[in-house]
Amino acid sequence: MLSVSFDVFAIAGLVTALGALLFAYSANGRLRARLEKQQDSLKILQADVAVMCSGAVKLGEHLAQQEQRLQMLGRRQDELELHEPSGDNYRHAARLMGKGVELEEVMEDCGLARGEAELLVLAQKLEKVS
Repeated sequence: MLSVSFDVFAIAGLVTALGALLFAYSANGRLRARLEKQQDSLKILQADVAVMCSGAVKLGEHLAQQEQRLQMLGRRQDELELHEPSGDNYRHAARLMGKGVELEEVMEDCGLARGEAELLVLAQKLEKVS
Protein backbone atom coordinates (compact mmCIF):
# COMPACT_ATOMS: atom_id res chain seq x y z
CA MET A 1 0.00 0.00 0.00
CA LEU A 2 2.86 2.35 0.62
CA SER A 3 4.30 1.64 -2.74
CA VAL A 4 1.06 2.66 -4.49
CA SER A 5 0.81 5.89 -2.68
CA PHE A 6 4.46 6.65 -3.48
CA ASP A 7 3.77 6.00 -7.14
CA VAL A 8 0.75 8.27 -7.02
CA PHE A 9 2.81 11.02 -5.41
CA ALA A 10 5.58 10.52 -7.95
CA ILE A 11 3.11 10.71 -10.86
CA ALA A 12 1.45 13.79 -9.33
CA GLY A 13 4.85 15.40 -8.93
CA LEU A 14 5.77 14.61 -12.52
CA VAL A 15 2.45 15.99 -13.81
CA THR A 16 2.94 19.13 -11.73
CA ALA A 17 6.50 19.52 -13.01
CA LEU A 18 5.28 18.97 -16.58
CA GLY A 19 2.59 21.64 -16.07
CA ALA A 20 5.15 24.06 -14.67
CA LEU A 21 7.45 23.31 -17.61
CA LEU A 22 4.67 23.97 -20.13
CA PHE A 23 3.77 27.21 -18.32
CA ALA A 24 7.44 28.30 -18.35
CA TYR A 25 7.73 27.41 -22.05
CA SER A 26 4.62 29.48 -22.84
CA ALA A 27 5.87 32.40 -20.73
CA ASN A 28 9.25 32.14 -22.49
CA GLY A 29 7.54 32.48 -25.88
CA ARG A 30 5.60 35.55 -24.75
CA LEU A 31 8.76 37.10 -23.32
CA ARG A 32 10.66 36.45 -26.56
CA ALA A 33 7.91 38.13 -28.61
CA ARG A 34 7.92 41.08 -26.21
CA LEU A 35 11.72 41.28 -26.44
CA GLU A 36 11.57 41.35 -30.26
CA LYS A 37 9.01 44.19 -30.16
CA GLN A 38 11.21 46.16 -27.77
CA GLN A 39 14.28 45.57 -29.96
CA ASP A 40 12.34 46.85 -32.98
CA SER A 41 11.27 49.91 -31.00
CA LEU A 42 14.87 50.45 -29.93
CA LYS A 43 16.06 50.34 -33.56
CA ILE A 44 13.43 52.92 -34.51
CA LEU A 45 14.45 55.16 -31.62
CA GLN A 46 18.13 54.83 -32.52
CA ALA A 47 17.34 55.87 -36.09
CA ASP A 48 15.35 58.86 -34.80
CA VAL A 49 18.24 59.91 -32.55
CA ALA A 50 20.67 59.61 -35.46
CA VAL A 51 18.44 61.85 -37.59
CA MET A 52 18.13 64.39 -34.78
CA CYS A 53 21.90 64.43 -34.25
CA SER A 54 22.47 64.96 -37.96
CA GLY A 55 19.97 67.82 -37.96
CA ALA A 56 21.60 69.35 -34.89
CA VAL A 57 25.01 69.22 -36.57
CA LYS A 58 23.66 70.89 -39.70
CA LEU A 59 21.89 73.51 -37.60
CA GLY A 60 25.14 74.16 -35.72
CA GLU A 61 27.02 74.57 -38.98
CA HIS A 62 24.36 76.97 -40.28
CA LEU A 63 24.50 78.94 -37.04
CA ALA A 64 28.30 79.19 -37.28
CA GLN A 65 28.00 80.45 -40.86
CA GLN A 66 25.46 83.07 -39.79
CA GLU A 67 27.70 84.20 -36.94
CA GLN A 68 30.63 84.56 -39.35
CA ARG A 69 28.44 86.53 -41.74
CA LEU A 70 27.24 88.76 -38.93
CA GLN A 71 30.82 89.46 -37.86
CA MET A 72 31.82 90.22 -41.44
CA LEU A 73 28.86 92.60 -41.85
CA GLY A 74 29.77 94.30 -38.57
CA ARG A 75 33.35 94.80 -39.73
CA ARG A 76 32.11 96.10 -43.09
CA GLN A 77 29.76 98.54 -41.38
CA ASP A 78 32.61 99.77 -39.18
CA GLU A 79 34.76 100.30 -42.29
CA LEU A 80 31.99 102.22 -44.01
CA GLU A 81 31.42 104.40 -40.98
CA LEU A 82 35.14 105.20 -40.85
CA HIS A 83 35.27 106.17 -44.52
CA GLU A 84 31.97 108.03 -44.67
CA PRO A 85 32.17 111.64 -43.68
CA SER A 86 29.79 112.57 -40.93
CA GLY A 87 27.27 115.36 -41.10
CA ASP A 88 29.56 117.41 -38.84
CA ASN A 89 32.10 117.69 -41.67
CA TYR A 90 29.44 119.06 -44.00
CA ARG A 91 28.17 121.55 -41.43
CA HIS A 92 31.70 122.71 -40.70
CA ALA A 93 32.42 123.03 -44.45
CA ALA A 94 29.22 125.05 -44.93
CA ARG A 95 30.24 127.44 -42.11
CA LEU A 96 33.71 127.85 -43.64
CA MET A 97 32.23 128.55 -47.07
CA GLY A 98 29.83 131.01 -45.51
CA LYS A 99 32.85 132.85 -44.13
CA GLY A 100 34.38 132.97 -47.62
CA VAL A 101 37.12 130.37 -47.18
CA GLU A 102 38.54 129.07 -50.48
CA LEU A 103 37.15 125.78 -51.85
CA GLU A 104 40.56 124.03 -51.76
CA GLU A 105 41.06 124.94 -48.10
CA VAL A 106 37.56 123.69 -47.16
CA MET A 107 38.25 120.40 -48.95
CA GLU A 108 41.52 119.95 -47.11
CA ASP A 109 40.23 120.95 -43.65
CA CYS A 110 37.02 118.89 -43.82
CA GLY A 111 38.31 115.90 -45.77
CA LEU A 112 35.79 116.37 -48.58
CA ALA A 113 36.16 115.39 -52.20
CA ARG A 114 35.90 118.16 -54.81
CA GLY A 115 32.44 116.97 -55.87
CA GLU A 116 31.15 117.12 -52.31
CA ALA A 117 32.55 120.60 -51.77
CA GLU A 118 31.06 121.84 -55.06
CA LEU A 119 27.67 120.43 -54.09
CA LEU A 120 27.85 122.38 -50.85
CA VAL A 121 28.62 125.57 -52.82
CA LEU A 122 25.58 124.92 -55.04
CA ALA A 123 23.39 124.22 -52.01
CA GLN A 124 24.41 127.49 -50.42
CA LYS A 125 23.71 129.40 -53.63
CA LEU A 126 20.23 127.82 -53.85
CA GLU A 127 19.54 128.79 -50.24
CA LYS A 128 20.49 132.40 -50.95
CA VAL A 129 18.24 132.51 -54.00
CA SER A 130 15.26 131.04 -52.13
